[in-house]
Amino acid sequence: MKTFSKSHFEILFLKKLLNSEGFLGKGTPKRASEMSGFLLGFRKGSVVFDLEKSLTMYFKALRLIKACRESSYSILFVGCPPLMELSLQKELHNSPHTFVSEGSWVLGSLTNSVQSEVSPSLIVTFNLLCKFPSKECFKKEIPLISFIDETCDLSFIDYPIFVNLKSEGAAYMYQYLIKQSILNSNGEQTL
Repeated sequence: MKTFSKSHFEILFLKKLLNSEGFLGKGTPKRASEMSGFLLGFRKGSVVFDLEKSLTMYFKALRLIKACRESSYSILFVGCPPLMELSLQKELHNSPHTFVSEGSWVLGSLTNSVQSEVSPSLIVTFNLLCKFPSKECFKKEIPLISFIDETCDLSFIDYPIFVNLKSEGAAYMYQYLIKQSILNSNGEQTL
């Protein structure tokens, strides 16, 4: 696999986000003060996300994904961009990771004592519906990477990545993150 510098990927992701308006939210956040470090401001009824901070958080999340992959830890992916669900399930099929659609997430799945013996070491969410209970991750001490927008609650999220969730750039970032989680030690996909 050809390797590129981090700055190459930053430019690539930045272009994707700018071209698909990944920096624009569709409304005014209810908790603007909590998100102030991630917002540049407001324009014509839209919120403008600070892409530099979002990308910084994204690359921190990629490093965590890499550490999980190298340690053979399992990752739970909850939710995904529209039209990606079938391909995502296919990609994760032969990996130690699992996927649950956001709509079928059951409240208490992590904290319920009847759950299975295997618990994920990391959870990645793509919060289109903003229903994933991040407090469960906090209680179980599981790090949480979450792609979110201005409608989501920032509480208990370790790695918040603010983007327009309906943008092509956000889908590209999410897909790249998944591909990084299923690479083997040679840098090749395990599929």
